[in-house]
Amino acid sequence: MQKSDELAETSAVLFKQLIGLGISPNRLYITLIKDENGDAEFWITDEDGSKVSMAYEDNMNSNASFKKMFDGWKAKKQSMIIDMQGEELKNYFQHLTQLNVPFKGGLEQKRRVQHLAYFSKGFIGMASPDEQPVETMQLLERFAYVFNLTFTRFHDLQMAEAHALQAEQDLIEIKAARKKAEDALTELQATQKQLIQSEKMASLGELTAGIAHEIQNPLNFVNNFSEVSNELMAELKTELATGNRELATEIANDIAGNLEKINHHGKRAADIVKGMLQHSRTSSGQKELTDINALCDEYLRLAYHGLRAKDKSFNAKFETDFDSSIPKINVIPQDIGRVILNLINNAFYAVNEKAKLQAAGFESLVKVTTKKLEDKIVIRVADNGNGIPNSIKEKIFQPFFTTKPTGQGTGLGLSLAYDIVTKGHGGELKVETKEGEGSIFVILLNS
Repeated sequence: MQKSDELAETSAVLFKQLIGLGISPNRLYITLIKDENGDAEFWITDEDGSKVSMAYEDNMNSNASFKKMFDGWKAKKQSMIIDMQGEELKNYFQHLTQLNVPFKGGLEQKRRVQHLAYFSKGFIGMASPDEQPVETMQLLERFAYVFNLTFTRFHDLQMAEAHALQAEQDLIEIKAARKKAEDALTELQATQKQLIQSEKMASLGELTAGIAHEIQNPLNFVNNFSEVSNELMAELKTELATGNRELATEIANDIAGNLEKINHHGKRAADIVKGMLQHSRTSSGQKELTDINALCDEYLRLAYHGLRAKDKSFNAKFETDFDSSIPKINVIPQDIGRVILNLINNAFYAVNEKAKLQAAGFESLVKVTTKKLEDKIVIRVADNGNGIPNSIKEKIFQPFFTTKPTGQGTGLGLSLAYDIVTKGHGGELKVETKEGEGSIFVILLNS
């Protein structure tokens, strides 16, 4: 037995076996009881022994005779005989007719004897017009015993097949879920790259105003000394024309001094532009010897003037305390510069927010310091803002976490800074904070 619809064939075969043994049943049926509530499935033969290729479903409590059969199964009886006559038989036939069970003349019988042999999942039943000998019942009981073994194996095969199908379906779903997850990861990585680039461009935008301010100073010197030199050139020509070589020499020396100053401030402007280009271009990932003090000083001033250019009302005091004994160290300057810029911008933001809420007299302060320890370089960015609540302190380095209002922060700045310091440079990035008093972000780099 491999499929459940083979039970119809089994019923027909048993019917023929009984005929071959000289027994004349009206019908043979196999009933499978599905649960304790009495829901059942019937596989039957027609009254001539031919199979009926469909299952009938009913509840064993729906008819008095059915209930007797069900009670015998619940009582774990080996067999049962139900002698149906009169009103009981009439009700029984009427119930079968409602189930569309086929008849070829049996409805005219005045007596119907049901011989039932039970097994673990139901019973085998034989309907006949008269009660059968004890030997017939014993034969049915043997049929039921053998059938129980066969059906148990069939049921196990069904379960195994169902599990195999479920496993196959699960595998398909797992593959689909994996594909979906891979696609989502690819999309997430692409989005992450876009966000990281956006964060870099945002920091570049914040620098632009500061760079404009910084570059304006040397340009002013260049312009001023150029104008003075032009005036001196006119004086030089006059003195040369009159033959006053001594005064002409002095004027020439002044012009030479001005040219040196123009050259100095021109180089300063070129260095600022170079720094801007280094910040804006994609990092090569190559470490180079870098003056950490100069890097901190440059980004502190650029950040301050950038914020001043964006918000004329912004004002904050800043201080530096750089350890002059710090040697140049191998870092990726563009990346460490972004970290320093982010921390300084955050510090200025924190003190500015606190200043908006404080009464007159509060003095905002951002302080950037460096210190050489045994084998470490320590950079500290301190502010006297509102500090960070303990409830979110552990989250600030997580991607996309931000305390700024919507539109003012992506939540990637500190996350990227943490990765640059820890993964890119093998260092540490920590925070010391006290709510209401301020924060200190500490960068530790190998010297």
